[in-house]
Amino acid sequence: MITPIPHTTAYILAGGKSSRMGEDKGLKLFNGKALVQIVIDQLQQAVNKVVIVSNNNAYKQFGLEVIEDVVKDIGPAGGIYSALQHSTSDKNFIVSCDMPNISAQAIQFMLENCNTDAVYIPQYKNKLEPLFGVYPKSCLKSWETTLNKGIYKLTDLAANYKLEEIVVDNHPLFSELFFQNINTREDLKNALKNL
Repeated sequence: MITPIPHTTAYILAGGKSSRMGEDKGLKLFNGKALVQIVIDQLQQAVNKVVIVSNNNAYKQFGLEVIEDVVKDIGPAGGIYSALQHSTSDKNFIVSCDMPNISAQAIQFMLENCNTDAVYIPQYKNKLEPLFGVYPKSCLKSWETTLNKGIYKLTDLAANYKLEEIVVDNHPLFSELFFQNINTREDLKNALKNL
């Protein structure tokens, strides 16, 4: 049984153009459920408050607060900036809307293994996964300053504050499929095969 971690807000980034999918990927059905609903279900077990960052009003159907990007067309960097601006929590869990294999246990693991003076991102097989990470409210000013310099790569933005990498290669909660993103119809087809 998971107990939601207090004083933490989770933000789902669903503001992408989904150009490779051809339609809003978070609303695509995956095994009978919208991809974003799968993410919501896991987050709601781990935290008390979940917010969606999207410029698409269709996300209001899920019954959660939906906020728009403050700075548009700069990808996930803008989504995280919008989340940090909106948040009243010290700890913020950021996740993409297109990760159907995440789990409440892994979210809790990340939140329990961090504090509020750094950005915490998992590293799996030498690859950082910034769209499954913990971002403190305190990094907002640094994030804004770095964005204003035209730097939009998430790991660069985080490193300009303080970045802690959590290596999860041999952790039972994580696997290759865990970090799978659904960006194309082919990705969707392959992910359904792996169910």
